[in-house]
Amino acid sequence: MGSYGYYVIDADGHGGEPLDWRTRIPEPFRDRMIAYVRSMRSTYTGIPGGGQPVNADGPRETTWGNADLDFGEANERRGMHVPSARLEDMDFEGIDVTVMFPPGSGEEWALGDAEFSAALCRTLNDARAEYAAYAPDRLKLVAKLPMMEPTAAAEELERCVTEHGFVGLVTTQHVLEKNLDDPSFDVVWRTAERLGVGVCIHGGGQAPGQVPVAIDRYATRLEKHAVTHPFGAMLAIMSFTVGGVLRRFPALRVAFLEAGCGWVPFWLERLDEHYELMPEQAPQIDRPPSEYFLEQCFVSCEPEERMLPYVTNEVGDGLICYASDYCHWDCAFPNSVKLLAERDDLTAAQKAKLFAGNAARLYGLTVPEGV
Repeated sequence: MGSYGYYVIDADGHGGEPLDWRTRIPEPFRDRMIAYVRSMRSTYTGIPGGGQPVNADGPRETTWGNADLDFGEANERRGMHVPSARLEDMDFEGIDVTVMFPPGSGEEWALGDAEFSAALCRTLNDARAEYAAYAPDRLKLVAKLPMMEPTAAAEELERCVTEHGFVGLVTTQHVLEKNLDDPSFDVVWRTAERLGVGVCIHGGGQAPGQVPVAIDRYATRLEKHAVTHPFGAMLAIMSFTVGGVLRRFPALRVAFLEAGCGWVPFWLERLDEHYELMPEQAPQIDRPPSEYFLEQCFVSCEPEERMLPYVTNEVGDGLICYASDYCHWDCAFPNSVKLLAERDDLTAAQKAKLFAGNAARLYGLTVPEGV
């Protein structure tokens, strides 16, 4: 039980990569890994704190270091890379279990090279599995997959779940020129449904090599970061609902993360309205998009999000999950649980679902009896 009276499952934390993980790439791919890191450095500029929380006590500049395979992780909080330190931070923040997300730097299509992307994802997933093995009851993982080659992605997901116990997969809002309802991805969704693991959509408009959507109109990190997560989630929801993915895979569980939740009622209402007026243009579905979403989907919230009670009342309390965003520059560590637990505009029952019940359903986890 967490520090604030609730059992807490963090539906979206980050980290879990040993600092040396990029050096573990098989030797034939080393030069491509170096080129890939260079592409990340040139893309991710203007990020406050080098990816760490920034406040009056810890102002930081973005620094990448000098080594060929260094992307600045040494500047990050120790718990991002050392599991014992992560458990200390979880206890301090009041988190019982965390589901950890890998870097979001376009590993799905790295360098436009399917062979390298597969090797990169496998190396990353294995290194993270080593980290989580320190405390497998508390440290859970989602897999990064080479989505540019969906069959290879499905095979990597199967390996991660069966060999390492991963509880889901993460992918971007779209993959290069394809939306997520492209039939080529059905092999991935079919595998996730069969394995009973969550599918998580998490940003993806900014990564090197991505086909840009909206962010190509903006120059600053403020503008790009503000638009890519919620706009990307809206695009992906349209693919999974109107595009028919949820109808084709009725047992699939899908989450749209790190985008807040205030926009959800508006977007579902708008999709339903357009479906009502033009159902012939949505032949992949046979009922309003919102009905698929409400049966199979989840979102995360910000701990201080003012729209949270409204969204809970409008769409129900069974789909919103607490997420720490540990330990990114814009997270609320170490107060994210505290901020949500102390809100007076949510009931205790609603908070219990936010903190654990909904994430448990998404990831197939268990909430201990009596908490």
